[in-house]
Amino acid sequence: MAARVSPVFRDLELSLSAHLSERRRSEKLAAFALEKITEAKIANGRDGELARHRQIVDGREGAALTSVKPEGVIVARFDLLREVLDWIGDMLVKSSPTASGRYAKSHVLYVDGEPFSGEGPLPDGKVYSFSNVQPYARRIEYGWSPKAPDGVFEAVATVAARKFGNVAKIKFGFFPLVGAAQLDKWADKTGAKPGRRKLKAAALDEWRRRQPTIFVRPY
Repeated sequence: MAARVSPVFRDLELSLSAHLSERRRSEKLAAFALEKITEAKIANGRDGELARHRQIVDGREGAALTSVKPEGVIVARFDLLREVLDWIGDMLVKSSPTASGRYAKSHVLYVDGEPFSGEGPLPDGKVYSFSNVQPYARRIEYGWSPKAPDGVFEAVATVAARKFGNVAKIKFGFFPLVGAAQLDKWADKTGAKPGRRKLKAAALDEWRRRQPTIFVRPY
Protein backbone atom coordinates (compact mmCIF):
# COMPACT_ATOMS: atom_id res chain seq x y z
CA MET A 1 0.00 0.00 0.00
CA ALA A 2 1.42 3.40 -1.00
CA ALA A 3 2.52 5.70 1.79
CA ARG A 4 0.97 8.71 0.07
CA VAL A 5 -2.53 8.71 -1.38
CA SER A 6 -2.38 10.18 -4.86
CA PRO A 7 -5.96 9.95 -6.24
CA VAL A 8 -8.59 12.45 -5.21
CA PHE A 9 -10.69 9.79 -3.47
CA ARG A 10 -8.73 6.76 -2.31
CA ASP A 11 -10.49 3.94 -0.43
CA LEU A 12 -8.39 1.78 1.84
CA GLU A 13 -10.31 -1.47 1.91
CA LEU A 14 -8.90 -3.75 4.56
CA SER A 15 -9.85 -7.36 5.20
CA LEU A 16 -8.28 -10.39 6.84
CA SER A 17 -8.23 -14.11 6.09
CA ALA A 18 -10.23 -16.38 8.36
CA HIS A 19 -7.86 -18.54 10.38
CA LEU A 20 -8.32 -17.09 13.88
CA SER A 21 -11.25 -16.81 16.23
CA GLU A 22 -13.89 -14.27 15.26
CA ARG A 23 -12.89 -11.96 18.09
CA ARG A 24 -9.20 -12.09 17.16
CA ARG A 25 -9.96 -11.53 13.49
CA SER A 26 -11.96 -8.41 14.38
CA GLU A 27 -9.20 -7.14 16.65
CA LYS A 28 -6.47 -7.70 14.07
CA LEU A 29 -8.51 -6.12 11.31
CA ALA A 30 -9.20 -3.03 13.44
CA ALA A 31 -5.53 -2.73 14.45
CA PHE A 32 -4.35 -3.09 10.85
CA ALA A 33 -6.86 -0.47 9.69
CA LEU A 34 -5.80 1.97 12.41
CA GLU A 35 -2.15 1.61 11.44
CA LYS A 36 -2.73 2.19 7.74
CA ILE A 37 -5.21 5.01 8.21
CA THR A 38 -2.80 6.80 10.55
CA GLU A 39 -0.02 6.45 7.95
CA ALA A 40 -2.27 7.96 5.28
CA LYS A 41 -3.39 10.81 7.57
CA ILE A 42 0.22 11.74 8.28
CA ALA A 43 1.36 11.39 4.66
CA ASN A 44 -1.44 13.58 3.38
CA GLY A 45 -1.43 16.12 6.20
CA ARG A 46 -0.56 19.77 5.65
CA ASP A 47 1.34 22.21 7.83
CA GLY A 48 1.49 19.84 10.79
CA GLU A 49 -2.20 18.91 10.64
CA LEU A 50 -3.42 15.40 9.88
CA ALA A 51 -5.52 14.86 6.76
CA ARG A 52 -9.24 14.57 7.34
CA HIS A 53 -11.08 11.40 6.41
CA ARG A 54 -14.45 9.69 6.57
CA GLN A 55 -14.45 6.33 8.30
CA ILE A 56 -16.91 3.65 7.19
CA VAL A 57 -17.05 0.33 9.07
CA ASP A 58 -19.15 -2.42 7.53
CA GLY A 59 -21.18 0.22 5.72
CA ARG A 60 -21.73 2.34 8.88
CA GLU A 61 -20.18 5.78 8.61
CA GLY A 62 -18.51 6.98 11.80
CA ALA A 63 -18.63 3.59 13.53
CA ALA A 64 -15.70 2.57 15.74
CA LEU A 65 -12.97 0.49 14.14
CA THR A 66 -13.31 -2.07 16.91
CA SER A 67 -16.91 -2.74 15.88
CA VAL A 68 -15.84 -4.31 12.59
CA LYS A 69 -17.04 -7.84 11.88
CA PRO A 70 -14.48 -10.65 11.48
CA GLU A 71 -15.06 -10.68 7.71
CA GLY A 72 -15.96 -7.00 7.53
CA VAL A 73 -14.59 -4.10 5.54
CA ILE A 74 -13.19 -0.81 6.78
CA VAL A 75 -13.03 2.15 4.39
CA ALA A 76 -11.13 5.39 5.05
CA ARG A 77 -12.09 7.97 2.44
CA PHE A 78 -9.80 10.97 2.04
CA ASP A 79 -11.38 13.91 0.22
CA LEU A 80 -8.06 15.50 -0.70
CA LEU A 81 -9.35 17.57 -3.59
CA ARG A 82 -11.88 19.38 -1.40
CA GLU A 83 -9.05 20.32 0.97
CA VAL A 84 -7.04 21.72 -1.95
CA LEU A 85 -9.94 23.80 -3.23
CA ASP A 86 -10.86 25.05 0.24
CA TRP A 87 -7.26 26.16 0.81
CA ILE A 88 -7.04 27.98 -2.52
CA GLY A 89 -10.37 29.70 -1.95
CA ASP A 90 -9.34 30.84 1.53
CA MET A 91 -5.97 32.12 0.33
CA LEU A 92 -7.53 34.09 -2.53
CA VAL A 93 -9.75 35.90 -0.04
CA LYS A 94 -6.90 36.51 2.43
CA SER A 95 -4.62 37.82 -0.35
CA SER A 96 -7.24 40.15 -1.83
CA PRO A 97 -7.05 43.96 -1.60
CA THR A 98 -9.65 45.12 0.91
CA ALA A 99 -10.51 48.67 -0.16
CA SER A 100 -14.23 47.90 -0.54
CA GLY A 101 -14.27 44.11 -0.11
CA ARG A 102 -15.99 43.68 -3.47
CA TYR A 103 -13.04 41.99 -5.13
CA ALA A 104 -12.57 39.50 -2.26
CA LYS A 105 -16.26 38.52 -2.51
CA SER A 106 -16.09 38.01 -6.28
CA HIS A 107 -13.89 34.90 -6.44
CA VAL A 108 -15.82 32.05 -8.04
CA LEU A 109 -15.09 28.32 -8.23
CA TYR A 110 -16.02 26.64 -11.50
CA VAL A 111 -16.37 22.90 -12.17
CA ASP A 112 -15.88 22.18 -15.86
CA GLY A 113 -16.92 25.74 -16.59
CA GLU A 114 -20.02 25.79 -14.39
CA PRO A 115 -20.05 27.94 -11.22
CA PHE A 116 -20.18 26.02 -7.93
CA SER A 117 -21.46 27.70 -4.78
CA GLY A 118 -19.45 25.49 -2.45
CA GLU A 119 -22.60 24.14 -0.78
CA GLY A 120 -23.12 20.39 -0.69
CA PRO A 121 -20.94 17.62 -2.14
CA LEU A 122 -18.24 18.62 -4.60
CA PRO A 123 -19.33 17.69 -8.15
CA ASP A 124 -17.10 15.38 -10.16
CA GLY A 125 -15.16 17.22 -12.83
CA LYS A 126 -12.07 17.19 -14.99
CA VAL A 127 -11.05 20.81 -14.41
CA TYR A 128 -11.74 22.96 -11.36
CA SER A 129 -10.91 26.62 -11.71
CA PHE A 130 -11.00 29.83 -9.70
CA SER A 131 -11.58 33.19 -11.32
CA ASN A 132 -12.85 36.63 -10.33
CA VAL A 133 -15.88 38.22 -11.97
CA GLN A 134 -14.82 41.85 -11.44
CA PRO A 135 -13.61 43.58 -14.65
CA TYR A 136 -10.59 45.04 -12.84
CA ALA A 137 -9.28 41.64 -11.65
CA ARG A 138 -6.72 41.58 -14.45
CA ARG A 139 -5.40 45.02 -13.45
CA ILE A 140 -5.00 43.81 -9.87
CA GLU A 141 -3.02 40.83 -11.14
CA TYR A 142 -0.64 43.25 -12.86
CA GLY A 143 0.02 45.11 -9.60
CA TRP A 144 -2.56 47.88 -9.92
CA SER A 145 -3.43 47.79 -6.20
CA PRO A 146 -0.74 48.87 -3.70
CA LYS A 147 -2.30 46.37 -1.28
CA ALA A 148 -1.44 43.51 -3.65
CA PRO A 149 1.64 44.75 -5.56
CA ASP A 150 2.49 41.22 -6.73
CA GLY A 151 -1.04 40.33 -7.76
CA VAL A 152 -3.17 37.61 -6.21
CA PHE A 153 -3.94 34.62 -8.42
CA GLU A 154 -0.47 33.76 -9.68
CA ALA A 155 1.04 34.01 -6.19
CA VAL A 156 -1.62 31.72 -4.69
CA ALA A 157 -1.28 29.24 -7.57
CA THR A 158 2.49 29.04 -7.12
CA VAL A 159 2.22 28.16 -3.42
CA ALA A 160 -0.68 25.76 -4.01
CA ALA A 161 1.27 23.87 -6.67
CA ARG A 162 4.10 23.30 -4.18
CA LYS A 163 1.80 22.25 -1.34
CA PHE A 164 -0.59 20.02 -3.24
CA GLY A 165 1.41 18.80 -6.22
CA ASN A 166 0.76 15.17 -5.29
CA VAL A 167 -3.02 15.65 -5.44
CA ALA A 168 -3.57 17.78 -8.54
CA LYS A 169 -1.84 19.71 -11.30
CA ILE A 170 -2.24 23.38 -10.41
CA LYS A 171 -1.45 26.19 -12.85
CA PHE A 172 -2.08 29.89 -13.30
CA GLY A 173 -3.20 31.49 -16.54
CA PHE A 174 -5.68 33.86 -18.17
CA PHE A 175 -8.96 32.52 -19.49
CA PRO A 176 -12.01 34.20 -21.09
CA LEU A 177 -14.83 34.18 -18.57
CA VAL A 178 -18.32 34.12 -20.06
CA GLY A 179 -21.62 34.46 -18.21
CA ALA A 180 -20.49 36.73 -15.37
CA ALA A 181 -22.89 39.68 -15.40
CA GLN A 182 -20.40 42.30 -14.17
CA LEU A 183 -17.74 41.27 -16.67
CA ASP A 184 -20.17 40.87 -19.58
CA LYS A 185 -21.61 44.35 -19.02
CA TRP A 186 -18.15 45.90 -18.92
CA ALA A 187 -16.87 43.96 -21.96
CA ASP A 188 -19.87 44.99 -24.04
CA LYS A 189 -19.34 48.70 -23.34
CA THR A 190 -15.59 49.19 -22.91
CA GLY A 191 -13.29 50.49 -25.57
CA ALA A 192 -10.22 48.79 -24.04
CA LYS A 193 -7.78 47.31 -26.55
CA PRO A 194 -4.56 45.26 -26.18
CA GLY A 195 -2.02 48.00 -26.86
CA ARG A 196 -1.27 48.52 -30.53
CA ARG A 197 -2.38 45.07 -31.59
CA LYS A 198 -5.33 44.90 -33.95
CA LEU A 199 -7.78 42.10 -33.27
CA LYS A 200 -10.89 41.03 -35.08
CA ALA A 201 -14.18 41.50 -33.25
CA ALA A 202 -14.40 37.95 -31.86
CA ALA A 203 -10.78 37.91 -30.70
CA LEU A 204 -11.13 41.37 -29.13
CA ASP A 205 -14.28 40.29 -27.27
CA GLU A 206 -12.45 37.24 -25.93
CA TRP A 207 -9.46 39.35 -24.87
CA ARG A 208 -11.72 41.68 -22.89
CA ARG A 209 -13.12 38.71 -20.97
CA ARG A 210 -9.76 37.13 -20.12
CA GLN A 211 -9.44 36.91 -16.35
CA PRO A 212 -6.66 35.61 -14.08
CA THR A 213 -7.47 31.98 -13.35
CA ILE A 214 -6.16 29.12 -11.24
CA PHE A 215 -6.66 25.73 -12.89
CA VAL A 216 -6.81 22.58 -10.75
CA ARG A 217 -6.71 19.26 -12.58
CA PRO A 218 -6.88 16.21 -10.25
CA TYR A 219 -4.72 13.22 -11.13
